[in-house]
Amino acid sequence: EPIWVTAEKQGLITASYFWPGSQAKIKGIQPTYWYPYDGDVPNEERVQQVLKWLDLSRDKRPAFIMTYFSILDDVGHEYGPNSSEVIAAIQYVDSVIGILLDGLHKRDILNRVNVIVVSDHGMAEISPERVIYLDDYIDMEDVQIVDWNPVAAINPEAGKEEEVYRKLKDAHPHMGVYRKREIPERFHYRDHPHIPKILAIADEGWSITSHEGVRPHYIRGGNHGFDNRARSMGALFIAHGPAFKSGLLVDSFRNIHLYEPMAEILNVQPAPNDGSLDSVKVMLK
Repeated sequence: EPIWVTAEKQGLITASYFWPGSQAKIKGIQPTYWYPYDGDVPNEERVQQVLKWLDLSRDKRPAFIMTYFSILDDVGHEYGPNSSEVIAAIQYVDSVIGILLDGLHKRDILNRVNVIVVSDHGMAEISPERVIYLDDYIDMEDVQIVDWNPVAAINPEAGKEEEVYRKLKDAHPHMGVYRKREIPERFHYRDHPHIPKILAIADEGWSITSHEGVRPHYIRGGNHGFDNRARSMGALFIAHGPAFKSGLLVDSFRNIHLYEPMAEILNVQPAPNDGSLDSVKVMLK
């Protein structure tokens, strides 16, 4: 379960300004304060609302607050991760985070509040020169494509699974193709009934589409969803506050481990999860 659900179940007040998933009731629970997603709301307005929540009286003030900025993802997709536009977007997001930190400083709580900055994925450069067209190899009438790019989730029609698999298996040197039972265990994506019968995974920087379905924004700019071992898929983690050691650079870690230290900081009992506090406790005081 998400950390805000754990916190709410144990009597804490939580708040979310557009954090993914917070609009949905999970185990019947949502944050005490939340907004339906509207990408047109300026990021500065989101930060000001975070500060307003911190100004509430103790009995109404959230113990855990989340907000989300999409601009880096949007710009990265459109222009690619190595573009000047992405550099400008990074500088802009940095300035917005600066508004938050300045607000904490003015309230004399900068060193009393724990601030965590994370990203959910990286971004790789893609190109019209690196495109795999499935209809070069199979009849699209023989399959249903649940998801396209860069991981194609393919459900063949009845009686067509073996033929489709055989045609795709070694079709392209930059596309790995797996039957459901063959999907590498490290992806943790194999056993659920909804997982497709065939999975086609593009190499880093490549795109999967069809001649009919191709769109310019599918094959230029940037994309994510590639093999998570690729350095370009790595995410960001920065933390500051009384719970964290200062000036510490830690080795990379899987983001599933973040739930445990957040539960520790909030002093709530964690729900069963796949993370480990031992994996990240080196960063905690």
